[in-house]
Amino acid sequence: MTDEQKLMQAAWEARNNLFRELLGDYTSVWPADYKPPADSRLLRGSAADTGDPANNDRALALLTYGPDPLRHHWTYLTSGLSNPWFQDSTQEVSGFGCELMIKTPNQADWTEQVLKSMAFHVFNSIGTLSPGAIVRLNAPISYPNPSALNSFFIWYADEASDAWYQLPSGGFGMFVAIGITEDECNFAESIEEYGAWCIQEVLRQVGIGQLTDNKRTSVLGREDISNITQSVVNYAQNFRQAQ
Repeated sequence: MTDEQKLMQAAWEARNNLFRELLGDYTSVWPADYKPPADSRLLRGSAADTGDPANNDRALALLTYGPDPLRHHWTYLTSGLSNPWFQDSTQEVSGFGCELMIKTPNQADWTEQVLKSMAFHVFNSIGTLSPGAIVRLNAPISYPNPSALNSFFIWYADEASDAWYQLPSGGFGMFVAIGITEDECNFAESIEEYGAWCIQEVLRQVGIGQLTDNKRTSVLGREDISNITQSVVNYAQNFRQAQ
């Protein structure tokens, strides 16, 4: 076994142990043959490869966690973005430095395509998605089924209180993607620096938190929303001025 293969296996096992510690045992996994990649290359270059690492079961896996007595929602989580791609030794960041989750109140098949799309963006831009980022899909999140939610913002997952975790290959973050409507997205983008924090705080105050329900409507239509948004924006502005 080469140094790259040893590092890949050690990182994969350490991340799996961390996932189990934070979320318990997964309910299902894609692909069914879930195991460490054979090497640190994203694609083999064979005729079987699609050219999209996110659709390659060597590059990305998706874990599903059903509700339990302490967690009353469904959780969908990537496993593979933080693999030590192109690494043969420990670095500051492992792979692309993140794994992404979506949390839904009910079982949702559309989450697989959304997470694959986000992974495709990360793999192909050679970048990452970190807290504060806003992702416009320009289509309903549950496409082709309708939804008022057509964008996501990335934030720190409540389940991952340490935010940054160490693998034998380097560090990575566990971040949550939260679906928002067009006007909620515009609200977040209108606030300099702290837009993602503001919309997350608004969603918390109206009881949505970090759940993505593709059937919900915009919270900005609530009768009491002006008081909530103004309070949140004032807090963000005061915090900015204090820095």
